[in-house]
Amino acid sequence: MLLPRPRPIHYDCPLTDVQISRARNERALGDLTVQSTSYLQTQTILRALEFATSKGGFGTNAHQKKTALALIKDMKSNESVSGRHQQLSAMLRKGASIAEMMKAASASRRTIFRYLNHFEDAGLDISIADGKYKLK
Repeated sequence: MLLPRPRPIHYDCPLTDVQISRARNERALGDLTVQSTSYLQTQTILRALEFATSKGGFGTNAHQKKTALALIKDMKSNESVSGRHQQLSAMLRKGASIAEMMKAASASRRTIFRYLNHFEDAGLDISIADGKYKLK
C-alpha cells in the first residue's frame, strides 16, 4: 500500500528561501524536516547557520533563531550524520583505524566506508598507512 506523500514545507530564511520535502532519508526536528545532503553541503549549512546566529542574522525573529540553534545542535550531535562526519574528520586529522572509527561513531564497517566516500566526494584526500586512515 502506497502512502500519500506529504506536501513540501517552506520556510523563509534571511539567508535563502529553503524548501524541504519529506523523503525516506529525512529526520523530523520539531516542525522542521531535515533532508540528507552531502558532507560538503551540510558543513556549508552548519557554518552559515553558526555565522548567522553569531552576527544577529535572524534579527528579532525568535522562532527562526530558535530553529537555527536547534539545527546547529542537531547537526553537531553524534546522532546525526553531520555530527558523525565532524567527529570522524577530527579523528582523521590525527589518524584512525576503521575499528576506532566504528567504535567512536557507533557505526558499522560499511557505514564508516560510506562516510569515507563522502569525504572523498567532497574533495578531501585520505591516505592509509599502517592501518590508519588520515587526511592529507
